[in-house]
Amino acid sequence: MAFFKVSHKDELVKDYSGSTNYIDSSGMFEVILKAVIVDTSSNGSEFINLYVDYNGQEQPIYQAIRLTNNDGSQNLGYGIFNKFCIVCGATGEGTEINDPVSRILPIGPKGENLECMVLEDFDELPVILKIKKEWYDFENPKAHKSVQNVFRFEDKATASEIVNNTPPGKQYEKELEKANIVKYRDNLTEEIVQAYFKNKKIGKTNESKPKDGFSNKRFGKK
Repeated sequence: MAFFKVSHKDELVKDYSGSTNYIDSSGMFEVILKAVIVDTSSNGSEFINLYVDYNGQEQPIYQAIRLTNNDGSQNLGYGIFNKFCIVCGATGEGTEINDPVSRILPIGPKGENLECMVLEDFDELPVILKIKKEWYDFENPKAHKSVQNVFRFEDKATASEIVNNTPPGKQYEKELEKANIVKYRDNLTEEIVQAYFKNKKIGKTNESKPKDGFSNKRFGKK
């Protein structure tokens, strides 16, 4: 029996391009909607999680669109979700989106299955998402990705261009130039974020080494 069998399959021999199929920055992304999920925060605000296929990689985008604030009032994301619906085909005034249904999806932090409430009207639809990545929290930098606009897949039309029957794609071209800008708030900068994670990685490496002749074993572990 052979230990290994050589293959000429493209996915096993293609050159590395330096890119990945995970959405981890700002930009325009052509995706297939696998699930549009309704969820509620511990504070009571309602938001939309997305589970998408981007270049063959299925992945969640948590809190992609916030519908309401903690007090129940409409968030700016309410308008974005309205655009989202129109771009996905709900073009008629007063069109109703069906209530969500329960579905099990692998959207946990480590890919574990969770029960979700899914709006099935959007299943398997292709769209273009404009996503903004924003860093926050100076003491412990974190990033959040949110949907800023949505474009129809086939012609890059916005909701406004669809409703008003104007030439599609003009707004897309306007927004494309600056779409990949990552935002920083709470006095953060790109340099501060990079330094934070570099130091954190170095700290973990040092912690893993025995110090002063003592073992780094822990109770119950060999």
